[in-house]
Amino acid sequence: MAQMRPEDKARQTLEGIRAKMFLRFGERGSRIIVRICIAAMILAVIAVAAILFIRIKTIEVTGDVTMFNESEIIEAAGIDVGDGLYWKSTGRIKRNIQKNMPIAQNVKVRKNIFGKVTINVELISVDYYMKLGEKYYALDADLLVLDENTNPSKYSAFGAVLVKLPEVRQPVVGEKLVFYDTVEETDTEGETVYEIKEESFYEYTTKFLKNLKESGFHSDANGVILTQKFDITLIYAEKFSICFGNVNDLDEKFRVLYEILAEGSMQYAEKCSIDLTNPSRATARADLTLDFSEFID
Repeated sequence: MAQMRPEDKARQTLEGIRAKMFLRFGERGSRIIVRICIAAMILAVIAVAAILFIRIKTIEVTGDVTMFNESEIIEAAGIDVGDGLYWKSTGRIKRNIQKNMPIAQNVKVRKNIFGKVTINVELISVDYYMKLGEKYYALDADLLVLDENTNPSKYSAFGAVLVKLPEVRQPVVGEKLVFYDTVEETDTEGETVYEIKEESFYEYTTKFLKNLKESGFHSDANGVILTQKFDITLIYAEKFSICFGNVNDLDEKFRVLYEILAEGSMQYAEKCSIDLTNPSRATARADLTLDFSEFID
């Protein structure tokens, strides 16, 4: 018996499928199914063509773009004009922005078949920032690093307060700050090169920053010095150096501060020192030796 050629075998298979369809769906039903299959194939071809040939022609950034220019947000999105419109999904673009720019929230991405991508972003408020080397890092009250830049006014112009902290490791955008001596390092003989501190030792930093944010004094604050656990200082209204000591009794200390400022005896002094270390014996005095240049743009 002669072996059946491949094309004859394929024709026989198709005829068998057709016969089964006619038996099950009838002639009219079979035609409808064939048309649906053809339409599905055409749509698949169109989809492949769209993925391969439709390019991004314009990228529009909307929403809160006060702190960032459009090019920074587009760079964070990982797309550019000329890229394939469907090379990256809207979900992927959104995740790119949130990963590369943690300060962005409620990101929305839309595309149309004419090659336009629209990105809408809202930004988390930057409450604090710090300097390390030649760079400045935007922070929230939990010391999460939100952004980095070489220009401090990018943050201070929007109400962020400069913070001086104990020594930290190199900040990483999207991660919390790591205090230097909470990570063990050893010398060539395996001995630790400094005393290791528990992370809990530095909880005073976030406690004070959160309380300051909620106190009502944040908006006019210029700087916070947190380098010493028991010698916390707030620079306020370009005039006051306010020593809080430690983070105990912060509610009472802020209440006493409000009473001192409301009383008004220091309003005519050019610069003042206020000591709230013991809030029951708080003091305020004029002090012209104070230098706030580090905390004022």
